Amino acid sequence: MEISISLTKAWPGRRGSALILVLWCVLLLTMAVFAVLDMVELSVDHSSHNQIALEARTLAATGLAYGLNPQILKDDPLLSQQPSEGRRIQVEIDNEGGRLNLNYVLLTEHREILVNLFVLWGMKIADADRVADCLYDWVTPGDLKSLNGAKADDYARLGLKQRPTYKPFLTLDEADLVIGMDLVDKVRPNWRDSFTVWSNGPLNVNAAPADLIAAVFGLDPKRVQSLTEARNGRDEIVGTSDDVPIPDMAHLQSQLGLSDVVAKDLGSEISFDDPNRRVESIGQVEGVRVIISTVTRLGSTPIQYLTWQEQ
Repeated sequence: MEISISLTKAWPGRRGSALILVLWCVLLLTMAVFAVLDMVELSVDHSSHNQIALEARTLAATGLAYGLNPQILKDDPLLSQQPSEGRRIQVEIDNEGGRLNLNYVLLTEHREILVNLFVLWGMKIADADRVADCLYDWVTPGDLKSLNGAKADDYARLGLKQRPTYKPFLTLDEADLVIGMDLVDKVRPNWRDSFTVWSNGPLNVNAAPADLIAAVFGLDPKRVQSLTEARNGRDEIVGTSDDVPIPDMAHLQSQLGLSDVVAKDLGSEISFDDPNRRVESIGQVEGVRVIISTVTRLGSTPIQYLTWQEQ
């Protein structure tokens, strides 16, 4: 009888323990279910983002194809369109010859063009001379340095890790390693927009801004402004359908008042066309953007890409 009473008294405690155990199991199962749901949701979101990014890249590639068509001009509606809600293609095109080819200027030994440009940008002439000489010494072989230049020993003496390659610049990032380029960056943080290593060489006066043309000929940019305004047409944008191209050196010489000596000496530094085009195409889908940037030689078969970047 005592045993029976003892068992009866023990059951309520066991039932309580079992209930607590069940509640813990339910809690753990609930946590596990929510964890699985979070993982599934994360996986779905990741897959969805990848799909959107792929679609954005497809749009960017489509825009790039438009931009590489030699017949397309800046004001063509194909370069800015919205195929559907939340989707957009935006393409910018520029003639690469409208930028100053750094290697060409240096290797044709017309450093004064760089000095002119740096001074126009606000640099002191002594500093401009030094930077131009240092740029020249970087790309030319031998240990004999320019009056204000720098060779490998000078970089070592200053504790700098970089050394001149004695070869033409491969990229503008390499040019940024040259002594004195920090001074250029101070007066013109976006100086890269004015330079290239990808054009045919001479500055294309039918695409270049007034300050670059002025630097080539050592002129005041205001003197060149009327020329570029007439060239750009009524919309004031270079590279559109209403442009009035400068036909030849005789016209350029007449408009700028250049002497025969200057025209002959610097004629090789300018051109009236360039086959290389810079294209930046943006594909956007629901806030996700993919940008493809390239410089290519128009009309080449197969297409010759001089540079390619995606982001």
